[in-house]
Amino acid sequence: MKKIFNTVLAATALFAVTNCTDNFEEINTDPYGITDESAEQDGNNIGGFVRAMQAYVRTIDAGLQVEENLTGDAFSQFLVPPTPFVSNRNNVTYAFSWYDRQMVLKYNNIMSYMGRFEENGVDENYPNFYALGLIHKVFAMHKVTDNYGPIMYSQYNSSPSFVPYDSQEQVYTQFFAELDEAVATLETYTDNTEFVQFDTSTLGGDIAQWIKAANSLRLRLAMRIVKVNPALAQQEAEKAIANSYGVMESNEDNLMMSLQGNMHPLWMFSSSWQDTRMSATMESVLGGYEDPRLPIYFQPAIDDDVAGEFKGIRQGIAISSKNTYVNFSAIGTMFGTAENVKIMTASEVAFLRAEGALRGWNMGGSAEDLYTQGVQLSFDEFDAAGAADYLADATSTFADYTDPKNSENNFSASSDITIAWEESDSDERKLERIITQKWISLFPNGQEAWSEFRRTGYPRLIPVVVNYSGGLIDTDEFVRRTPFPTVEYNTHNEGVQTGVELLGGPDNGGTRVWWDTGAANF
Repeated sequence: MKKIFNTVLAATALFAVTNCTDNFEEINTDPYGITDESAEQDGNNIGGFVRAMQAYVRTIDAGLQVEENLTGDAFSQFLVPPTPFVSNRNNVTYAFSWYDRQMVLKYNNIMSYMGRFEENGVDENYPNFYALGLIHKVFAMHKVTDNYGPIMYSQYNSSPSFVPYDSQEQVYTQFFAELDEAVATLETYTDNTEFVQFDTSTLGGDIAQWIKAANSLRLRLAMRIVKVNPALAQQEAEKAIANSYGVMESNEDNLMMSLQGNMHPLWMFSSSWQDTRMSATMESVLGGYEDPRLPIYFQPAIDDDVAGEFKGIRQGIAISSKNTYVNFSAIGTMFGTAENVKIMTASEVAFLRAEGALRGWNMGGSAEDLYTQGVQLSFDEFDAAGAADYLADATSTFADYTDPKNSENNFSASSDITIAWEESDSDERKLERIITQKWISLFPNGQEAWSEFRRTGYPRLIPVVVNYSGGLIDTDEFVRRTPFPTVEYNTHNEGVQTGVELLGGPDNGGTRVWWDTGAANF
């Protein structure tokens, strides 16, 4: 098989990007260094390469800042920087400054490993490890295609000079096929313990648990395509539920990746660098609901104007100095002692099933019961008390927001959606309730929350005040994707042009990806 081609990979040593902070560490060095020689050693070493991939399914170090914190975390309106990076012309104000790293990191540390597996016959000689690699690959690469749209995937290892992009539809089709292959293989290895010594996730090398994780991922991806291929979406979702190993149903099933001794990236960005704070939308939603998770997710502000309150920053506003908002609410102290980063949890799966049941799919329960289960699982995940009273609250809604530094940033509550399930509500209002609670429970996985907002329009987020996109992104339509990396245009222009053609619109943040149709939810 031909050597792996990756222009992003090849250019990494020369790739320069404006760092978000002077403390931003170099993240392009591959600490695991998979070589042809080591890949040919015994199966124990192959397990080590899957372990190496785990650090990049969701990046566990400083690379997460430009990969997710300044994209998905901000665009989902989980977290907002108090720092006016690049004279306040950055991702948050729709003047893209960082959009390359996710592709760089995932191709360097996920796709390259899988390419080496194929070159060295791991799929034939160590099928269990290859199957585990496939699951990690799909977990990582669905985030890349959800960010950019078309990507290099099926032909990634096909040429030393040019690789055409696949449409996002083609990529998703391959995702489902790869999950089929992985689950079918692992079902014959459920008593195998070879991965135990290598697995740094909370699944502990338990193959049955990894099958459950794969089924849960299938459900996530199935729901993503519900507007573009509803028949396939239902088929794949019901396949996930029907599998004998099932999907995540308890917090013991949650997939978290070990930080491997690193500080949690969000704690680094918030506590050490002072570069991320609670969003105003989080304040509006959690504050309006008097949500018991609010003081767990965030700390009270220490700013003199709002000391002791939970105070967020509106996304996309005029910020002239970091000092203006830096003393608003930092992330919760739980991140200071965290040992893992969140990948997928049972609460998310419950909300996915609730939406599926709302659509009439066989999800093994009613929409109401699964919604209730999702909220309870989220409370339990964060050791929050009072879920029963919270679920019975039929009056609390989002709160208005006041910016004590600049009244131009004030806004009225964007939704009147309540917490308690109302069976008489329309399907649309029930969906808003499901996705709003799902958004809360996903924290701090902002990229997944952003994807679900793009798909459904929920929760009802707040438009930016300052839009430096030059008209490329409609303020009222929000940002829809990140542009293709500059390094691709510089080193692989022929390839990236195939991606632009498949995108079906200009390569900017206002063009929708394939599954983001903008059509009605029902």
